[in-house]
Amino acid sequence: MTQKPRGTEDIYNEKAKQYFALEMIIRNIADNFNYSEIITPTFEHSELFKNNVGETTDIVTKEMYNFLDKKNRELTLKPEGTVPTVRAVIENKLYIAENLPLKLFYFSSMYRYERPQKGRMRQFNQFGVEVFGPNSPELDSELISFCYMILNSIGLNGYSLHINYIVTGEERLKYIEDLKKYLSKKKLCEDCNIRINKNPLRVIDCKIDRNQFEDIIDMKDYISDFDKNFYNSFKRNLKNIGIDYIEDKKLVRGLDYYTGIVFEIDDENGVAIIGGGRYNTLFEKMSNISLPASGFGIGIERLLLSLDKQNITLYEEYELDAFIIALTDKAKAFSNILLLMLRNNNLKVDFEYMNKSLKSGFKSSEKYNPKNIIIVGDNEIAEQTVIVKNQKSKKEEKIKIEKIVEYLKKE
Repeated sequence: MTQKPRGTEDIYNEKAKQYFALEMIIRNIADNFNYSEIITPTFEHSELFKNNVGETTDIVTKEMYNFLDKKNRELTLKPEGTVPTVRAVIENKLYIAENLPLKLFYFSSMYRYERPQKGRMRQFNQFGVEVFGPNSPELDSELISFCYMILNSIGLNGYSLHINYIVTGEERLKYIEDLKKYLSKKKLCEDCNIRINKNPLRVIDCKIDRNQFEDIIDMKDYISDFDKNFYNSFKRNLKNIGIDYIEDKKLVRGLDYYTGIVFEIDDENGVAIIGGGRYNTLFEKMSNISLPASGFGIGIERLLLSLDKQNITLYEEYELDAFIIALTDKAKAFSNILLLMLRNNNLKVDFEYMNKSLKSGFKSSEKYNPKNIIIVGDNEIAEQTVIVKNQKSKKEEKIKIEKIVEYLKKE
């Protein structure tokens, strides 16, 4: 039998309930923050990511799922959500002034060819937020409060916010020059010996070498006065809303489009569950239209793992209002009508479809934890009644069909 591809998973039963409950919590918060949903294609033209994510990033050089269609066009399963969202905003002209600020969110599967491990799958799910228009420290602090409201709403404990500021403009050139000098004194992996000349910021983000950069030069020492004021306003806003942070000079994020503020939120075990920042030049690079932007993404699988480690369950235990057991073929046909009537009245009900005996039917009902078991036989049909056994009180009653909805709703 063919099994699922490595790095993918089947989500079902309790995990599916937990996933759905988490998504509903996040959707409600997105609505409270006045964000609108956007859905982009599962695959895009490969050059979209190659040109805009960064040609020396691990995503582009190692991790993209590329394929040729029947007309020999190269396409890619999307490895991240920001660039496709920018593409959609440009293509559909959503950037017009009356739409700004444009506040968008998405839930989507992403695909990266990585070594599978807990919380890092080749197909993974992400909640993302992108905001276009304002170049505002107030907006950036709102994004952090958005993240914190999600984490607080699900009851997660022990997480921490890490922030940095990516140097831009002419100041970046001086920083890069000094960074190369610093990195030239380090023993780097094979990939980073190539990156040091092409894109030295990617060296800082290297999973192999980053532990030897504790004494790295701080790019915040190079930023302009405008950027210093922006960064200080951002930090002041966080303090005003009661959010603590850790300044991390090694934090650069794994994508080339970030400019200015970047952040990650780690769980109590130091695993990054949320990451984001400002990308003010990406829109212009893709469209020749200058439009500041900022956003973040949440790895759903990683967040579910963090919840699991803290024994946090978001969904309510499943409980049926009633489970129906039919004793004859005639009763089975009648039960079809009964099921529809009860479900139309917003009652949760199911039926013993496996043709088991009455005793076995009671046994199989246990997995659904029903409040009541309804027994239907030929005699009950003739009397227009059903037998209802309350599973808590063990009390058994005959109830008229026309009264069954009222009876079950009292339970």
